[in-house]
Parts: sequence; C-alpha cells; structure tokens
Amino acid sequence: MIFVGAIVTVFFTASGTAEGKESRSGIAVMETALGKSADVSSILDAKTAGYSAIQMHSGNPKSMRKKPIDPAAGLPIGEDPSIVKSWKEASEQHGIEITSLCAGSLNRCQIFDRDREVSMRIAKQTIDACHALDVKVMLFPFFGPSNFQESDEALNGVAEFMKELLPYATAKDVVIGIEAPVTTVRVLELLELLEFPTHMKVYYDVGNLFEKEDIYETIRKYGKEHFCEIHIKASGHSVVGEGQIDLVKLAEALDAAKYDHWLVYEGNRNGKDPIANRKVIEKIVSLRK
Repeated sequence: MIFVGAIVTVFFTASGTAEGKESRSGIAVMETALGKSADVSSILDAKTAGYSAIQMHSGNPKSMRKKPIDPAAGLPIGEDPSIVKSWKEASEQHGIEITSLCAGSLNRCQIFDRDREVSMRIAKQTIDACHALDVKVMLFPFFGPSNFQESDEALNGVAEFMKELLPYATAKDVVIGIEAPVTTVRVLELLELLEFPTHMKVYYDVGNLFEKEDIYETIRKYGKEHFCEIHIKASGHSVVGEGQIDLVKLAEALDAAKYDHWLVYEGNRNGKDPIANRKVIEKIVSLRK
C-alpha cells in the first residue's frame, strides 16, 4: 500500500544516514533494476539489497515482441492465478511490500489504434493483479508508439482509451499512474481531458524528466495533488546525486509538495546499482524536514 497521510519511521542500517529519522515516504525498488521481470525471486532480491518494498513488473510475453502483436495476446498473470498468489506469499514471507505493478509490455503497443484490443486486456489483467495483491497503483508507461507529446491525435486517442479503462480501474480501486517521456504539463492536459479522475495520476520520474523541465519546481507545483508515485533515477550517471540531480533540492521539493508516497529506485541506461542508489535515497529521506 502507498503511504497516505501517515508518518513512517525509517531505521537505516549499514549506511547509517538517518537512524530513528521520521520520514514521509517509504523506499522501494523497481523489479527491473534487479535484472528481472515478473519473477517471484525478485522479492527476496529486494530484501537482500536492503529495500522494504518492490514495484513488480506484470510481464513481457515473447508473443508481444513480434510485430504485428497478436490481438489475442495476454499476460501469464492473467491466465495463471498461482503466479500472483506466489508473489503475495513471498511478500508476506520476506516482509517486502509490493507498492505497485508496472505494465511495461504496454510500451510495445499503440493503445488507441492497431493494438487497442490487446492493450485493454493487458491493462485489465494488471489491474486485476493489483486488486488481488491489495496494490493501489498500476504504472501505465508511454515510451513506445503511444507517446502523446507532440500529436494531439495521439493525445485524444489515449484519452478515449482511458475513458473505457477508467471505470474498470475505479471498480477495483486501482490508480492508473501515467509515466511518459513528456512534460508534466502535457500529462496534465490528458488528465484535464478526463476531468482529473480520482483513479488517474502522474507517475513521475526525476531522471526521465530532468532534461525536459525543472523537476524541483514541477514537484513543488504538482506533486501533492497529481502524483501517485515517483521513480528516483539518476540523470547523467548510474547513481542518483553523482550526476545532474541535486539531492538537497530534491528533498526540499518533496517537502514543499508534502509528498508522502513511495520513492522507487529505477535503473537507467547508464547502469543499475540497487545498493548504492538505496543509500542515496536514504540520504534524500534524511534531508527531508
């Protein structure tokens, strides 16, 4: 579950940055930063790397890697309930919370046109898995043919798709988090077209957006009302803070936004270092007032 309006005490261990420090956010790791996808063993990996929570990937079937995508394609988690059951059992066994699910295979789809049928199925299967796990956020990524930064036709097509999907997410009490390589203002245009639905928010990524906008001002301005979760990712380096991102300014922006949801580490093209980045995120938490 995400932390909403609660103060959580975080006890840091080996890094020793903030033992006993009170924080408004928990620290999680995206499963792909551990080199895996939809793999139950990732939950133990997250614990071994020192995290208290994980964002799981809902799967990337081989059938979806071929073009054109078979309209009948689906996710293994949608066909075999034992997969999600094993995640839930591992989460309880290892004391690692599942914060959200990433429907990463949607990056391969043009959701508003040729791949609409399979996209709707995958989105609903991921939402069903969220519901079964009592997870409140599904990350819906737009890094493929559904990118809507420049095209109003694409923006309107995405909005129409979401009009159909939103009642399903609402019924399951799952928030759709929109993550895209587009400015936050552009994502808010999508939300405005949909009249700012309760079950659709911005899934923010500091690394992806650093070169597109002032991430600190954006978090201050929109974080409290419109963000459901944040990826903490380096820009210009493999480790946050050793590249372009200012940790002090980021902590101050999170405080200004009263951001109290998860901070989720995600690796980037420069590399994946879950332990080093966990220690950095602990530092960000320690800097918060």
